Amino acid sequence: MALVRGAPFDVRDYGLELTTEPAVVRAGTPSRWRFRIFHPGTGAPILKFETVHERQYHLFVISQDMTHFQHIHPELQADGTWAIDVTLPKPGYYKVLSDFLPAGGASQFIARPLVTAGYAGDLGGDSARLALEASRSQTIDDLTATVSFDPSPFVAGLYGHLKFSLTDSATGRPVTDLQTYLGAFGHTLIMSEDLNEYVHSHSLDVVPGGDDEDMPQFLIPPGADLEALRGGPSVIFDGLMPKPGRYRAWTQFRRHDKIHTFVTTFDVSGP
Repeated sequence: MALVRGAPFDVRDYGLELTTEPAVVRAGTPSRWRFRIFHPGTGAPILKFETVHERQYHLFVISQDMTHFQHIHPELQADGTWAIDVTLPKPGYYKVLSDFLPAGGASQFIARPLVTAGYAGDLGGDSARLALEASRSQTIDDLTATVSFDPSPFVAGLYGHLKFSLTDSATGRPVTDLQTYLGAFGHTLIMSEDLNEYVHSHSLDVVPGGDDEDMPQFLIPPGADLEALRGGPSVIFDGLMPKPGRYRAWTQFRRHDKIHTFVTTFDVSGP
């Protein structure tokens, strides 16, 4: 058999440079953020990226106290940078998370810190101190979401599931007209209280059969028209929390062309 030279995927972390205009970001004032991606071996700028969940670049911005969350998408510029305008709500420390897949490389999830002008606090003293929500049900506009956990509580190092049951806030009836968002019926970002561990997950789109011989059911069949699909009332996410502690999840659903973001705080026990 003839040998063919292959080009394996590069599993290393890529370089990322974040610059802002102006250089010092001020809360309440728009600023232009630019991202440059570099090859980990050659240092050459990366110009080709793969589309993952309908976007080539996912950006998350989270405040240190974990009360502010943004999920946005920079646009590729002619010079190879990714750019987006951002307005932060208040002075402070923010975690900026870039999620992308360079062609020929592995998926990247890279964090960068950002501190605004006018921040006079203490980075250690201002760390998040998350409190559990009083109820597992939340209502935002026309959508009510009730979350449950499997297992309960989550165990560090083991995969678990967050299950959301969605109802119409006016009628209480199960929601069956959920629209897809970024190629799935839901999206969630989970972060530990110390801002060091994070899980980026989209809803499961396969329902397993009743036994080993049953074929799985695809909630989003391959090649389907995503805008024509409707889902609900149950949406399930999976994730692996790497260490014990308290975590917060921001879970997003799309209904009636509007994005609803639900906040869920939970504990993860030791193995």
